[in-house]
Amino acid sequence: MIAPNLSKLGVDVVVASARLTRLASRDVSALPHAAMRLLGRLDELGPTRISELAKADRCSQPTMSTLVQRQEESGWVQREPDPADSRASLISLTDAGRAELDHARREAGAAIAQRLVQLPAEDLTTLEAAVTVLHKILTLEPLEEHPR
Repeated sequence: MIAPNLSKLGVDVVVASARLTRLASRDVSALPHAAMRLLGRLDELGPTRISELAKADRCSQPTMSTLVQRQEESGWVQREPDPADSRASLISLTDAGRAELDHARREAGAAIAQRLVQLPAEDLTTLEAAVTVLHKILTLEPLEEHPR
């Protein structure tokens, strides 16, 4: 069982990171929010089926299909045959999509930097360490709740 204080810390991390992401994305003019999420998800997952993208984004497959089609028309994503199933396609970032995502991330980073500059050096050092821990959390697998 997870200790209650770790559960609260987990909630605090999730809430703070979601709010920080929303704050940063308000100042991104390069991409609509949904497009940035899709391109970011493809950056994270690599070539992916629409059904898996919809599942990861917690939306319907038709909604994801429409979003993918818009980004495909913009030249930011491309469809390729899925080697595992010729009836399906894999969606991946194009070079233009990667450039657009990088630009949007730089804008988001600049928006946060305007606040970071106001923090004392000790807080920035702590934040750098926290980012390292966040990356580590992303690579960990959850423990089984009831080991066999």
